[in-house]
Amino acid sequence: MIRRVLNILKKKKVIETSLVKYKNYFTKEDSTFMKNSNIRFDVPGKIENRKYITIGEKGIINANFIFESEKGEVIIGNNVHLGGVTFISRNRIEVHDDVTMAWGITIYDHNSHSIYWEERKNDNHQCYDDYVNCNGNNVTNKNWSIVADAPIIIESKVWIGFDVTILKGVKIGEGAVVGAKSVVTKNVEPWTVVAGNPAVVVKYLPEYNRNQ
Repeated sequence: MIRRVLNILKKKKVIETSLVKYKNYFTKEDSTFMKNSNIRFDVPGKIENRKYITIGEKGIINANFIFESEKGEVIIGNNVHLGGVTFISRNRIEVHDDVTMAWGITIYDHNSHSIYWEERKNDNHQCYDDYVNCNGNNVTNKNWSIVADAPIIIESKVWIGFDVTILKGVKIGEGAVVGAKSVVTKNVEPWTVVAGNPAVVVKYLPEYNRNQ
């Protein structure tokens, strides 16, 4: 069952969305959740006694954190601005320092289903049975062993435009820019601009930017 966490606090005249209920699974340093943001922390079934989410210092965060099983981890560095991002993880998603992301972004570190019909042909039946019999948790008995997953790494100084989708196993190199509405399926070279579906290099950034 999806659990929506929304607890409004006032701190230094800034209204924050706080994940107090799940404080044992969440580490937030000197970062702030956006005013009026609707932060979600979803884990169906049993929650492991560990940190699912770590956020560094001086960030501004508007994000959903969805773990479709008890597995997964999201690590966010320092000075990161997330305008509206959905993290869906059962492996690991890393966002390094000084990253800027716009809104409508989805970062998904697994396939959700097998690409092979023979392996996924019973998924809908199982989903229905779980939804009816497990209080709306439609992935209680999902067979994750046939679902591919791989970590996603977004290196420092990256800028990601609105409505971008980033899929499993991708590494976005330092200083890269991802154009709006792009779908990133392969690694992105450092200090390049990529765009499109699938995203491809459209520009190499000047050398002088790289050491700033």
